[in-house]
Amino acid sequence: MANLVQRLSSSSVLVAVVLTTLFCFPPWVFAVVVTLFIAIALHEFFTMVRRRGILVHRPLGITLGVVFSGLVAWRSLIAPGHALAPLIGEGTTVLNWAWDIFWPLTLIILFLRQFTRRNTFEALSGLATTLFGLAYIAFLFSYLYYIRAFRAEEGAWLVLFFILVTKMGDVGALVTGKWLGRHILMQRISPRKTVEGFVGGVVVSAATAGLCHPMVARLHGSLWGGFVLGLVLGVAAQIGDLAESLIKRDCQVKDSGNLFPGLGGMLDVLDSLLFTAPLFYGFLIYG
Repeated sequence: MANLVQRLSSSSVLVAVVLTTLFCFPPWVFAVVVTLFIAIALHEFFTMVRRRGILVHRPLGITLGVVFSGLVAWRSLIAPGHALAPLIGEGTTVLNWAWDIFWPLTLIILFLRQFTRRNTFEALSGLATTLFGLAYIAFLFSYLYYIRAFRAEEGAWLVLFFILVTKMGDVGALVTGKWLGRHILMQRISPRKTVEGFVGGVVVSAATAGLCHPMVARLHGSLWGGFVLGLVLGVAAQIGDLAESLIKRDCQVKDSGNLFPGLGGMLDVLDSLLFTAPLFYGFLIYG
């Protein structure tokens, strides 16, 4: 009961922050909050893997993640809509900018930083894990900017729909797993996650998508299409949760942090959203 009260309290605070930034402030405030979330999640990730013994470039990695997040937020604010629209000058696209400029430059910067260290112990592991953290957290979660800016009059509702479908699936998986869970899903990754919880989470995500379908009805008029979208997002959310469990298992920690009593750290809150954000944006563009 105490844990449930903590979960509800932390969830209430997070819901209040999200709703306030979405509907009561201009989009740039939402961008600042998302960038802050990314910075905290990166700090937790790099702290976990350093305890694992991998010498990642934590301050530099967090800085690069914030820079990347800020640039993507700026891009989404000055030219909302389609991710492939020009960024600077004719013919320049976000994909050109991200893959042809930011990531190669990031790799060079990380190598230069590695050159300044006194030894080469675990150099490859440190470089690779730092890049992975940036891609896993900063890159994937930055899709929230594009969802928010997809259509000025609907962006906030799209973000709310996407978060509700994803996080209600987490709640469904937790409750179903506790009440009905009998068969362990993947013992070597998470001994507490069950097949019943996985299925329950996906079903709740689909039901939530159906109930909240009016939020995206103008983009996809079919109610059955909404259920299918919920099923796909539900599966992706559960995979995202398992992915973070795999990382925590390897680092031998229960939670990524203790920022939110009952929920864990920021990365524990964002894990399922990291996998569903690009998927949902793909639906908005091509669905």
